[in-house]
Amino acid sequence: MTEKKPGLLFLGILVGFLFFPNYTEATEEIDSVPVDTIFKVPQGANSYVDGNEIVITDNTSNQIGSIYSTEENKIDLSKDFYAEMYVKIDGSGDGMTFVMHNDQPKTQNFSGLTGQGLAVYGSYWYLQGVYMLIGPSQLKKSLAIEFDTYYNFGYDRFLNTNLGNGHIAYTTPDSYDGYGFYADRTVASVKHNGVQYPSFKLGDGKWRLLTLKWTAWNASNIGNLTYQYEGLEPISASVPKYTFGGTDNVYWGFTGSTTNVTEKASVRFKSLPGFVDYSENVDFIDAEGNSIQNITQDSEVTVHYVGQHVGGKQNLMEPTYKFTLSPNQEYQQGSFKLNGVAVTPTYVNNELEIPLSKDLSSTDSKVDIQFKVKDSEVTQDTDLTLTAHVKAKNFLSDNDFTYKITYDKEAPTGTGKLTFIDAGDEQALSNVTDYRPFLSEYQDNYSAKDKIRVELKPGQDIAALVKTVGPSSVQLTLTDEKGNARDVTVPLFIQNQDVVKSSQYIIYGKDFSVNSRNYPTTNAALRSLIFEQTELKLWQYDDVSVTAMNNTQLNLSMDKLPPTSNTAQAGVYEATASYGSGTAKVAKPVKVTVIPSIAPVSIQFVDENNQPIVDEITFESNVEESIDLTKNEQVLEKLKAVKALNYVLDASPTDEQNLLVVPEGVTRKYTFKGTLFIQSAPKTINFGDQNVSAFDKTYANPEYDQDLIIWDNRQTLGTWKITLKQSQDFSIPGEPSQKLPDVLSYQISGEEKLISTDAQEVFRSKHQFSGKYDISEETWGPEKQGLRLNVPVGSVKQIGKYETTLTWQIEEAY
Repeated sequence: MTEKKPGLLFLGILVGFLFFPNYTEATEEIDSVPVDTIFKVPQGANSYVDGNEIVITDNTSNQIGSIYSTEENKIDLSKDFYAEMYVKIDGSGDGMTFVMHNDQPKTQNFSGLTGQGLAVYGSYWYLQGVYMLIGPSQLKKSLAIEFDTYYNFGYDRFLNTNLGNGHIAYTTPDSYDGYGFYADRTVASVKHNGVQYPSFKLGDGKWRLLTLKWTAWNASNIGNLTYQYEGLEPISASVPKYTFGGTDNVYWGFTGSTTNVTEKASVRFKSLPGFVDYSENVDFIDAEGNSIQNITQDSEVTVHYVGQHVGGKQNLMEPTYKFTLSPNQEYQQGSFKLNGVAVTPTYVNNELEIPLSKDLSSTDSKVDIQFKVKDSEVTQDTDLTLTAHVKAKNFLSDNDFTYKITYDKEAPTGTGKLTFIDAGDEQALSNVTDYRPFLSEYQDNYSAKDKIRVELKPGQDIAALVKTVGPSSVQLTLTDEKGNARDVTVPLFIQNQDVVKSSQYIIYGKDFSVNSRNYPTTNAALRSLIFEQTELKLWQYDDVSVTAMNNTQLNLSMDKLPPTSNTAQAGVYEATASYGSGTAKVAKPVKVTVIPSIAPVSIQFVDENNQPIVDEITFESNVEESIDLTKNEQVLEKLKAVKALNYVLDASPTDEQNLLVVPEGVTRKYTFKGTLFIQSAPKTINFGDQNVSAFDKTYANPEYDQDLIIWDNRQTLGTWKITLKQSQDFSIPGEPSQKLPDVLSYQISGEEKLISTDAQEVFRSKHQFSGKYDISEETWGPEKQGLRLNVPVGSVKQIGKYETTLTWQIEEAY
């Protein structure tokens, strides 16, 4: 038979795309909600409800699939809704549909086409007045999503056979524009919108998730249905209100059919359309309370889950909330709060679970859950996904919420700011509480500035860094919150009183002196001398660097210096080095001291009170000459003279052997101390030859060869005393057994002190005086004080010359 040609082209329905998350493959054991009171099977259809499962067609031939919501469970399209259901098709023909419609008779009795008609399509068109309508068996006022498992050359003639895997599309079964026709007005094809060709076989017997999202009528009475079948991209269909005959409330359900090729088509629901309208959101919050989409590693994050019952026919019945954490997330114990109250969830296998133990309803609509997690063992950029599961008696949902761990391995960066430091000021670098002013700028790719530690890098020789005038640098270490560290070089300029600077330039130069006999005789020589002696240096600088410049670029003003000659007059003069112009100009004055060639030298000889003992020596010497005073004849003569005056040298000049003559001359001193000592004492004392007497005899006026003289020229005079002792009793030399014991005494003011081998005080000064004091001349004699020889009768056993040795000693008395 010749193939019939279509008599009319199709009019399009708007097609768009909306992103839905990809779902993982459902297992055979799936959770679902009860549906036993939701649906009604029209008379003549083979569909039925088996527990929580809707069986549209069994896997037998010539099945008629048709099952719709009851009147009470229609969908209100004036409100948004969202639904999730699992679909399983096990077989190859003919397929099934999800439908929304306003064809009440079809909910009572089945009258649709089987086979390729899938119980929703019509078979021909006809006229009603001026309108071309489809008839007679189509599902009126309807929109269908078909899951077609069998390619029919008729209704599917313009589609790809897809290697027998089937196709998915949405259609408008009651629209003339939804078909192509033969010339005899019979249906040649169905117009398929948003066609999808799965890579898997639709009838492979696996549960796959179908999600539906309806957006209510806009101002133009156009709604939007977005659906996604697991493993495929979402499809969005714009649906005019007239599709359903202008009504808001529509029936919904499923159709299907089998012929000789069979399949079992089943549906289980996670959420029923319009029954529970539930919204949920997860906000990830950092430690500062900021909502984040990404964060760096090792960070604690608060998971803030808010769920709300926003409408629907039923309450959300006694939901339990479970949160499946990523393998790289760790729950922080004790942080879980349910509606602001700390509770302890069940925590097993990185899953947190808590029952709400009540319904959510229009009057008690919200649940608020917070807990903390921390990422672990993240070593690169990673997405951390948390899955929120809601399991209620009449509602199931599983939604993923993701934030990104951006692995921070980059250390902070920064630029050092040129800093001027006084020479030797170590504390300016080592004793700083905040090093950030040493940086002109710094930042990190993730850490905020106030989270970056700026510290002095340890191990640096700070004393050496600030010792020498000129450019230097110090290292600071910048460390971010993750411990990434980088050293930044901070340029320094070490300055002292010899440094001047403007806004752009720095000059360094020292004052110097020149001997008048060495003063240059030409301007060129004078200029060279100034550059050499002042060590002039020039730098250019900005906020972050110092650059050395050639000092020959300096302008040197010498008009205030003495004229060049070999007879320059001594004095202090000034030269000026400068560079730049305007406000950037810098000028450095340097002092040039012309010193005389000859200078006076004065050597003084003083006592402890800085009083001269003898006249000073004065002579002239060449400046910068070194003199050895220990070899100067004048000095040696003076030292000899002072010692002759009974002074003892106390301190010599420290540079006695290397006295440098300076332009202003030099004065040095030799300092002496006065002394207290016995200047002379009798070496012999002779009581003469005496006859032995029958009576006690005293001899009071011995002869002596020299006086007993005391010398005291100390600066601070004091009382002193003389002690006397004898070495042994008087005895005849060679005959030690012949002794005269206890015969020698010293007369003191009416008292005699017996002289023995123990020292006895025999004289004490009565007043302070300076210089020579002759004790023997002043106090000795028959009628005065002095030595006495008392020979008792009978004490002399043998005539002879008796001797002993006397020791005189002087010491301060207190």
